[in-house]
Parts: sequence; structure tokens; C-alpha cells
Amino acid sequence: MKKIFFIILTIIVIIVVANILLPEKPVIAQDLSIDISDVIAGKFLTTESGWDKWWPGTKTGDRQYNFRGAKISIDKMTNSSTYLKLKKDNLTFNGKISYFADAEGSVKFKWDAVDENNAQFLSRITNYFKTRDVENQVAEILLSLKHFLEDERNAYGYRIYLNHAKDTVLLVSANTYPIYPSLQAIYNTVTTLQQQAVGQGAKQTNFPMLNVTQTDEHEYQVNVALPINKKITPFQKTSINNIPKGGNLLVADVRGGQGTVNNALAQMKIYMKDHRLISPAMPFQLLVTDRLAQKDTSKWITKIYYPIL
Repeated sequence: MKKIFFIILTIIVIIVVANILLPEKPVIAQDLSIDISDVIAGKFLTTESGWDKWWPGTKTGDRQYNFRGAKISIDKMTNSSTYLKLKKDNLTFNGKISYFADAEGSVKFKWDAVDENNAQFLSRITNYFKTRDVENQVAEILLSLKHFLEDERNAYGYRIYLNHAKDTVLLVSANTYPIYPSLQAIYNTVTTLQQQAVGQGAKQTNFPMLNVTQTDEHEYQVNVALPINKKITPFQKTSINNIPKGGNLLVADVRGGQGTVNNALAQMKIYMKDHRLISPAMPFQLLVTDRLAQKDTSKWITKIYYPIL
């Protein structure tokens, strides 16, 4: 009889202690730092189109998502937070995912939620273990977001990486045009530079380089450069530029026409601003594909280089 009494007493003590120590209501609290800018964070956390790209589970409807049985419905989105409801088993968590600046160059994402409907004394223990399971799923979701955003191809549309300058001598031609220069005009300049180089015993060491900058409504500054293996005496309207060997270059590989190249240039500017990088010189396009010979612009290959400090 005493044994049964002590067993019952022990169970009661465990239940009472557990309910004292465990939170009154099921709560989710997870956070994670991601090496991105707040601009990119907002783009993918506070827009439905952004969620559609990074969500690791399935989309089941308008602002409705599922991840291994956890059902997510988005209530509203603000500049820095997404308010949502998460349902699993008998639990319904109302909360939000927010982001804010963390250490330099990183953003912290925080997912906070509470189940206001489950505060019953006898349900705390069972709900505690169910909540831990949901919280582990939330941690997986945030980790998936981290892996997605830290891949530049997802955040900026292109793989952006660091390289170092190898071509140290450039034969450069600078001209202005009232309209965007034609391919024929660009490659005529390339041919002229090649002839100058060959005439003085120099060899071309890489593909031609191009920079086009619109200076006002009716003027384009066009710089065409030819990497060569040694210094020569430049002709009229040409010059020799020396590039420090091993200098840092931010690089993006682009496949497509000039519109795609221009978009990549714009995205690289955003990348540099997001990562607080400074360029001491103009960016340039390395014309890997002979654009005059290849008429299909979808097959053009261009490398974009941004010198950075």
C-alpha cells in the first residue's frame, strides 16, 4: 500500500515540478545570423515572391506553406517583419520573423511565436515536447534560408567571386559617341589596337575589354582596351594603362546579350554597396565571345571585372 502511495506521490510531485518549471504557454524562440545586407534580407523575407524562392518545403496556396507537416500561413508583411501562424498537431503559434543589423556585414533573423490557446495545467508536459519538435523545424527553416541567401547566385542572380589581376599592360582607346556604340564600331577599335600592338612586336594576352559610360543624354564615353605582353609607344587617341599585378578584382560570369550584361553590372554595384567595397577604377567587360561573329546573343559569354580595394 505504501509503495503505491509513494508512486502516486512521486508522479504528482513530477507533474507539479514540471508545470512550475515549464513555461505556461508553448513558446518558440530561434535566431540566426546570416552574412548578407539588410536590403537582401528584406527582399526575401518580407515579400511573397522572395518566400517562393527560398522556402525549403512546399507552397500550398496564397501565402500558405508547408514544411514536414508544419503549416505556415502569412498574415502580413512589413518593412522588417513577416507576421505568421504556424500549426502542427494541436498547437497554433502566432508570431513573426524579424531581421535587424547584427555584426558588420551580417543580419540577424529572429523567429518568435507563442501558442495563446494552450495554457492548461495538465498539457504543459506533452506540449513541451511537441514545441521542441516544432522549434527544431523552425531552426531547420532558418538554416535553409541562410544557405540560400549566402549563395550570391540566389541573392544577386550571378556568382560573384574574387580574383586577381594578371594582365598588367593595357593598350587603351578612349572615344565619345552621341549614341550607344555599335558592335561594328567597338570591334573596329579592337582591330586598330591589335594592329598597333602587332606593329610594335607586342602580343595580345587576353580578350578585348570594354567600358561604356553614359555621361549625359547624348554622350557615351567608350573605352576599349587590349591586354598586351609589353609596353609600346601608343598612337594618337590611345594610351598605355598599367594595372598592378595581383590587384583585387570582383568577377561575375555572364551568359547573354547586352541587357543581361547591364543587369549584372547593376547587381555587382548593389553587391559592392552591400559589402562596403570601394572601386578605385572603372569596371570593364571582358569580351570572351566575338560578338560580331556570334549572332545569337544568348550564347555570348562575358566576364565582368570590378577593381576593388
